[in-house]
Order: sequence, then structure tokens, then C-alpha cells
Amino acid sequence: MNNIILNGMLRDFADRHSLKQQNESGLFEKFCNYCVLSNDHYDSFEFDKVETGDALGIDGVAAVIGDAIIDQAEDATRFTQTQFSADFHFIQAKTSSSFDLGEFLKFTAAVRKFFQNDRDQVPEELHSAFDVKEVIYSRAGKLTALPTLRLWYCYSGEFQIKEKPVLGSIDAEVEALKALLYKFSDVSLTIVGATDLAGMYREAQNNTVGRVSFQRHVALPKMERATAAYIGVMRCKDYVDLIKKSNGEINKGLFYENVRDYLGIKNPVNKEIGQTISSLSSRDQFALLNNGVTLVASKVVPSGDTFELQRFQVVNGCQTSHVLFGSEESLSNDMHLTVKLIETSDADLTNEIIRSTNSQSLVMKEALATTRPYHRVLEDFFSALQGEGFRFLYERRPHQFDDVPGITQERIVSAPSLMKSFVSVVLEEPHKVHYYYGRLLEEYSTGETSELFSDDQYPGLYYAAHHIASRVRLKVLNDRNLKPWAFHIALLVKHQLAPGLNKAASFTDKNFRQLIDKITSDFEPAFKKAADFIRSKRFGKDENRLPAKTSEIVEGFRSAVSRPKSSSASSNADGDYIGRFESIDVDRGLVKIRYGSSLVEASVEADRFKLARNGELVRFAKKRGVVVQAELVSRVQN
Repeated sequence: MNNIILNGMLRDFADRHSLKQQNESGLFEKFCNYCVLSNDHYDSFEFDKVETGDALGIDGVAAVIGDAIIDQAEDATRFTQTQFSADFHFIQAKTSSSFDLGEFLKFTAAVRKFFQNDRDQVPEELHSAFDVKEVIYSRAGKLTALPTLRLWYCYSGEFQIKEKPVLGSIDAEVEALKALLYKFSDVSLTIVGATDLAGMYREAQNNTVGRVSFQRHVALPKMERATAAYIGVMRCKDYVDLIKKSNGEINKGLFYENVRDYLGIKNPVNKEIGQTISSLSSRDQFALLNNGVTLVASKVVPSGDTFELQRFQVVNGCQTSHVLFGSEESLSNDMHLTVKLIETSDADLTNEIIRSTNSQSLVMKEALATTRPYHRVLEDFFSALQGEGFRFLYERRPHQFDDVPGITQERIVSAPSLMKSFVSVVLEEPHKVHYYYGRLLEEYSTGETSELFSDDQYPGLYYAAHHIASRVRLKVLNDRNLKPWAFHIALLVKHQLAPGLNKAASFTDKNFRQLIDKITSDFEPAFKKAADFIRSKRFGKDENRLPAKTSEIVEGFRSAVSRPKSSSASSNADGDYIGRFESIDVDRGLVKIRYGSSLVEASVEADRFKLARNGELVRFAKKRGVVVQAELVSRVQN
């Protein structure tokens, strides 16, 4: 690409997401998918969810239910049990600086084929999205409205075409999609040039600055954890301008902290808000009849009546904001909105505000999950290990580390990604990691108790799990055969290096550090063994989602690593071995280990083996023909 600004952003994007090995076209596709989708769907966006591989004409696809990107039919079924809204996004990304009508026509033709009924006519890379689409339309009776279709054609030039034949062809393609009966409530095409992409990237990075006129306000008394706070009213029109993106759409990225999705204009409360706006007799009383909104910003710079807000979120008032945005043409100059504006970088205060301002309405359980105190414990634990040479930071709040220079995305661990590591490595269910994170919270919760983020869990369980899973994912990033099995490989690495890493494990800080050091130093050979084992099995597509396959893999791997090789352990061959416990001579401090047809002895601390059961796996090492180390692999030693 020849665009200097876009090239700079692409390099920044590659650095942040550790994508330096990608070719330019593949990197640009990821970049465009990120720019279009991540800001509005921060907690459900993942590159793997929306990428389309080699599918002709389409470089990104997202089926959105509510505000979450859903890529599995199982999750689509869960999300459509009650009334729901749905949107489809299709993206084509071209590094060319000129608009290519031929490529555009391939794009729209592929989209039309997707909305026909023959799954076999759709590229395999789109089958999961196709299945989600089928679930959505099969539940049409619960749709708040027919889905919207959003087309995005992204390229590195600027759209300045004025030729009528070209413009006519573009319009005709959009009209052909609109003509598909009973499919869409609206179809829109956005041609995204370099300048637009740059603006979208800044928005996705939360780098935009909002300015708003806040004429009638008072500063609240100084508070311990809030550097500034204001309360007052601002014109509804000004507020709507504040929550818009550069392309005129509502900035959904401002509402992650709010915890409630927009419930639609048919919702009784929202319908009443809309009626107030449209009523000539009551619209000037809007500030009295509405509870208003609460904004939290990392920086507030007042200058007279104009306030500049940096990295701000709407933590309460999602419904009001959406109704005002949807009624923008009906807003009058005498309509005002009550606004609380708080400047703070204290995540705990933000969480308290979120919990208190959202406690009076029904919210999804996962929405408030990361506001619990345990997540502060996790953040502090991850942060403390930074000083000891380890690399991860736990992100309790979206964009929490955006202001910290030199931090790449691979170092930032969100709650959804941490759940996947924990579920696959500690709970040993990697076949569930494709679930939407809210479903994981639901599955592992019973009443008031949960197996995820429980107050009595040692935080190192989460750190160790992610330490393994993230390294595996980085290793298989560009391997199409292994990538779907990343979390299974992570589980096999765990079985070799930290087999006692389970939900019942008891750690001290000392043996946790020993465990992390062992994972770090011995990772490469353990990964190779696990990856070679998975590669040798030649599993079929989507078998990584089957519980029975996980059991088969674990048992098969255990048998493979405990099977004697061509060199007997009783010989002088040095190396690492896994055998089975046979007996212990407590007085002599000797343990007997069965390895194939051989029986070997090792000097050990007897207390470590006094509870061992016959047949239990034992890892041992030989050096110069002598067993120098032996340890049970089925539990963590304290």
C-alpha cells in the first residue's frame, strides 16, 4: 500500500496484536475486520470468529444477535430463546488504492448466495455463519424486526468515482439484495476508504476525544477517588452528537460498561421515552421525566461551557441514549437531559458506579461478572508478577491499558479469554472454548456458587492456565491444521508439565513460582510432543467441539507418553520418562516404578509418595544411567 498514514496504522496494529508474520493482504483483512467490528462488539470480537479464509469474495462475516457476534449455532439457539434483534455484516478488504468494480460484484454475488437455502453452495469457511443464519430465520417469530444487512467494501484509496455506469452498478447490487423477500429490514453499503479506515481504527482504539456543550452544571465537592465530578443538564441534541461515531452511527463502544444491551423501541420503558420525545406538551419536561445518564471519563477538561472528554464511557443510560439517537430528528432545542459526569481512572470506583446505577433493572449475569472484588485480586496478582519478569496484565475494564505505552494486545488478558484458558487447562474441557463467554459463566454456575472466578480459588490457577494456553496459541497461529486444536494442545502440555493443575489444587506462592518456572523452561519439548500427537491423528473438522474427542485425546496421549520407546528405561539412555507407581520402601526412601516390562528404582522423599496409588503415573528422569528425579504427575505437591 502507498498510503503513509494507513501503513503506519497497519504497523501499529501488527505490533499490538503480534501479527508481524502475516502477509500484507492477510494483515489488511484482519485490520479491516477489526476496524469495522471490534468497536461495537468489544467483548465478543475475535479474529477467528469473523475470518473467512480463502472464501471467494468475502473477507469477513459476522452474525450479530443482540450486541454479540455469534459464530456457533448452539449459541445462536441460546440467544434467540426470547425476543432478539439480528444484524449481518459482510466485509471485503482490498489493499488496492482504486475501487475495483469486478471485485465488488464478486463480493455482492457471494453475499446473495449466502442468503439462499443451499449450504453446499456456500464455501466451507462460511458454514458456521450460515448455520447461525438458519437459526436466526427459524426463530423469525421472536425477531423484533427483520435483520439488517451491512456491506463494507474497504480499500486503501478514497472513493471519488462519479461515472454513472459504475455508480449505477453499485446501486443495482444493493437493490438486488433489498429485493430478497422477507430477509432484511434494511440493507446498507459503506465504501470505506483510507481516511474512513483511519478514523475507525482510532475509534476502535478508544482514541477519540468527545467535546460537548454542558451549559448548566455544578461541580460536586472533592471526592477521594474521583478527581472531578459534575452534575447538570445538557441539550439532548448535543448529547446525541457526543455519542455518534464519525460515520454518523451510534458508537456502541461507549456502552460496554453500561452492562445492558439496547432493548428496542418496543420495550415498554423505551416506548414511553419515545412518546415523551414526540409529545409537544411534554418534551420540554424530558429532564424531569427521565433518570438521565452517567458518564465516566479518564480525563475531563472544562473550558467554559465546553467539556472535552477523553476515554469516556456511558455507564448508565444505554436505553435513553439509544432512544434519543433514534429520535434525533424529533429533538427540539428546549429538550435537556440530566447528566452525571465523573472523572476517574480508578477501576474500583467505576465498578461501584456500574453496580449501583444498574442495580434496579434486570441485567445479564455475565454483564456484572467482572465488577466482583475477585477480579481486583486477579489484576493485582497478574500485575505483581510483572515485577518478576512475567508478562501478562489482567484487564478488568475495556481499554484499561490503552494509555500505557509499549503494551501489546497479546499481553492483555480479558475475562473472556481468561475463562477459555481456565476451562480448557484447569477444568479440562477445551471443547467448550468456542462458547460465548456468558454461556460459560452460566454453565459453571449453580445458584450463588461458581467454578469460575470463585473467591476461594488461588489466582495462580488462572495465571498458569493462561501462561500455557497463550503460548500454545501463539505457536499455532499460522498453522491451519493445529490452530483449531490449540486449547487441546494446551491441555496436553498441562498434563506433561503441571498435571496437578486442577480446581482442587492447593498452592503456596513458592510452589506456584516453581510451577511457572517449569512451564517456562520445559514448554518447547512438551508443546512438540502434544502438537505431534494431535497432528498424527488427522481429526476431522469440528471434532474439537466433541466432549468424547477430548477424553479420547487425553487417554490416547497418556498411553503414548507412558509407552516404552526403543530404548529401555533400564538401559543407560538418558532422558525423561513416564511410568507407573508400583510400591514404596519408606524406610529406605526408594520408590519402584514400572516402565513397560522394566522396573526401576529411585531415591525420593517418602512423604511425597505415601498417598500414591498403584498404577499412578510417575515422571522420572535419568542422567548417566541413574534415576535422578521422580515425581507423581497426578497431583500438585505442596
